[in-house]
Amino acid sequence: MILGLETATSVCSAGIAEGEQTIAELRFNIKNIHAEILAESINQLLKLSGISLEQIRAFAVSIGPGSFTGLRIGLATAKGLAFASGKPLVAISTLQALAASNQHFAISGQYAVVPVIKAREGEVYTARFQEAWPAPILQSEEMLLTASQFQQWLQSPAVLCGNGVAMLRQKGILENLSNAVLTPEAAMLSGGVIARLGAAKLARGEIADLPNLEPRYLQEFSVGPKK
Repeated sequence: MILGLETATSVCSAGIAEGEQTIAELRFNIKNIHAEILAESINQLLKLSGISLEQIRAFAVSIGPGSFTGLRIGLATAKGLAFASGKPLVAISTLQALAASNQHFAISGQYAVVPVIKAREGEVYTARFQEAWPAPILQSEEMLLTASQFQQWLQSPAVLCGNGVAMLRQKGILENLSNAVLTPEAAMLSGGVIARLGAAKLARGEIADLPNLEPRYLQEFSVGPKK
């Protein structure tokens, strides 16, 4: 069994997967509570599922791109668990995890899966994936694009998913796109998906270099204006 952590966006979630099946999950979609609830979410997940930490074979964590603070909280927690237990840690792309949650909308490979995560104002993190089970296959590099750049970059047909879709719609970017499928907001990131993708990577021996593992930001951190 794999314990997965997702903290890259407003979603804070812990989940447990056994092979390709998610067997337990807790998920909150509330901003700025990750530091307060992540550790307790893990404790409650284990307690309610009747699974002990000793039964967990490895840990998986969403590595970004996404929120600077959220990614640091998730990675610090995952590293702490891995160091304390001596068990391996697997790093999962946040964009790949979002694509995995939505690839069933891709209509048997006819559509690319394009996850879109909000970055700074008017910018998104994105990439293009091909539908594949259990993990969608990356077809382009992961990148940071402005809304106008995204419109030029996107090639339809595509399944668009993630919290950046609403921003693109507000800016009129999606109005002229043909053959684009917009997925429900409820099809979001989760610790269970991270755990399931982690199990697949662990089976291939793709274990993170624990001391040197860092979040994947795709842009430099900046501090907002002082009030």
